[in-house]
Amino acid sequence: MHGLNKKFNADPVAFLKRLLLVTLPSQPCPTCHCVMDLGQGRWDGNNVYARPDPMVLTFDLIGGAFGGNIPAGQSFDQALGPAVPTGLDFNNPLTKYAALQVMKVGLARVGNPVGWMTNKYTAYWLPWTNSGVRELHLNDPNVNFFFTAMFSGCTFSVATPAGAGGAANVWVTHIAWDAGVAAPPAWGGGALAGGTFDARRLSAERAFYTARMGPGTFVRSVALRPDPLTGVAGVPPIAATPILPNGGPLPALHGRYCYGDNPALVPNPGIAFIAGWRDGNQHWHFAVQKHPGGYNAQGAAIQRAPHFVVPQGVQQFY
Repeated sequence: MHGLNKKFNADPVAFLKRLLLVTLPSQPCPTCHCVMDLGQGRWDGNNVYARPDPMVLTFDLIGGAFGGNIPAGQSFDQALGPAVPTGLDFNNPLTKYAALQVMKVGLARVGNPVGWMTNKYTAYWLPWTNSGVRELHLNDPNVNFFFTAMFSGCTFSVATPAGAGGAANVWVTHIAWDAGVAAPPAWGGGALAGGTFDARRLSAERAFYTARMGPGTFVRSVALRPDPLTGVAGVPPIAATPILPNGGPLPALHGRYCYGDNPALVPNPGIAFIAGWRDGNQHWHFAVQKHPGGYNAQGAAIQRAPHFVVPQGVQQFY
């Protein structure tokens, strides 16, 4: 809407460097009343369009304004509260964020047709689960975009399987801050090692790559903390490096990035958003956007000073 979809399609990394990408509570689009928001991706009974599994949806991007800075002690989505994005143009200097919204389907569309200001984009959507992991196989050549729920302690990983397709045929996973106690059956179903949440997330990440990564491909992950991933056959220990304000080059081999604000804090606060897209050769690419502020393990915001409403760093990692 208002040029946002076109800008994202043309250059996703530049888009992520310009606007904070967020999901908001369910609400209608103010222009055509034909869309709904994802919330933070945790489907529940309050969302009548909710489904608890990964899926392919159609989305729209709505631009919104935000006056002043994010107050100390709040994350950006907390500071927004029930705010409704007004559909600002991408080039409007007042536009500070883009809300990812999903088109309504079925009976919900009756009387609310798609307006001329809205364009549908097909995208994979990977929600998070409260305790455990979600994964998706991105192997449909007709779906060119990917989004997952906002991160506030979770890990995201990409694996290229053996066989045909290469970078056009990847697996992705969203590992919750609380990864549970066992890997899913598709990853072998073994117990996750370690007595802490941080250790079990690393154990789940290791199980994912053991199950899904083909020979000769690379580990590419985004995690809360810099702790190294170890124990993947044929792969040396890989620590996660901080996401820099101006980003950096694509990793040449294995690469992991951390979005936490301060690893010395326990728990380490941080929030991030991840988007993916296909290029002209059908190959997938992914980038992470680091948000201002962060959450602790109990979901309370941690932020030690006011923040500008700008991305804190964007890194393409695949």
